[in-house]
Amino acid sequence: MGQILVTGANGLVGRHLVARLVREGHRLVLAYRTRPNFPQPENSVRSFQVEEVGPKTDWRSGLDGCDAVIHLAAQVPARGASTDLFRKVNDWGTARLLEQVSKAKIGRIILLSSIFSVADHAEDRPVDDVTSPRPVSAYGRSKLAAEMHVASFARTGGIGVSLRPPLVYCGEAGGNWRLLMRLAASPFPLPFAAVDNRRSLIALENLVDAIVRVVDAGEGAVSGAFAVADDYPVSLADLVLWLREAVGQRPHLFGLPPTLMRLALNASGRAGQAQSLFGNLEVDASRFRRIYSWSPAVTTRDAVMRSGLQYAALRAGQNRHPADANNPAANKRRK
Repeated sequence: MGQILVTGANGLVGRHLVARLVREGHRLVLAYRTRPNFPQPENSVRSFQVEEVGPKTDWRSGLDGCDAVIHLAAQVPARGASTDLFRKVNDWGTARLLEQVSKAKIGRIILLSSIFSVADHAEDRPVDDVTSPRPVSAYGRSKLAAEMHVASFARTGGIGVSLRPPLVYCGEAGGNWRLLMRLAASPFPLPFAAVDNRRSLIALENLVDAIVRVVDAGEGAVSGAFAVADDYPVSLADLVLWLREAVGQRPHLFGLPPTLMRLALNASGRAGQAQSLFGNLEVDASRFRRIYSWSPAVTTRDAVMRSGLQYAALRAGQNRHPADANNPAANKRRK
């Protein structure tokens, strides 16, 4: 069995994917920008650091001895991230990696893309693998460009697979998912009872499982861009109810017209957040499930509740004074 280069190994998906691949006996090479904050199993992993991902990144030392690449490294949406930064990291950085992959005669690459390479934050119709791409954000456009580089690699004889997940969630996730967990964990009534939208998500466990399924397919993997998602879309109201159940809060939901809440967020400059919370984004991942004989490892309800429990545990740990960690008396006082 050859080695696999994992870029972005220190990110949220990377940490969990690396742990799974190591457990299953794969030999890995980890590329990271900051030193990994997880233990590296002896004789299973070697790592190297890159200064930045872009058109001049030198991946050659990491590619040596590998027969596949999982490309997770990316610039994700963040405050201050410019169009040029998305283009440099996601577009030109992927092109540079594939150039060196080809020269190293490595035959397989898996790219973690995004459903936003083809869709906006909300869509009237389900999004599938034949949906005409119309990315709206600079992030989405850069991810579509990265997918095109992977497709070109596949046309020249390699195996190139791009996976398009919607929002990836777990107890450690940030962004809108962390906001939702924080709201659900609060004791205050929330105005989401009337929000009956349909949004597809993917649990971190399910995304890792989908990537591993492509890895395990080896030379039999089918090239292409594939939507991946949990088993069914859910509403905002359902998500909040499940999260509240997980952390032991009463439902405490009341109904405000979603239109009013959307207008309030739009007026405060948070139109994208309004679309993500109240709009529909249904993802049809049936093609990936059929071709790779895959189904989600955990149900959406179970994964959402697990996410809520993990978030509550992490928050409790952050609120505990370090000196109390091994002091039962102090812990008892804080209860």
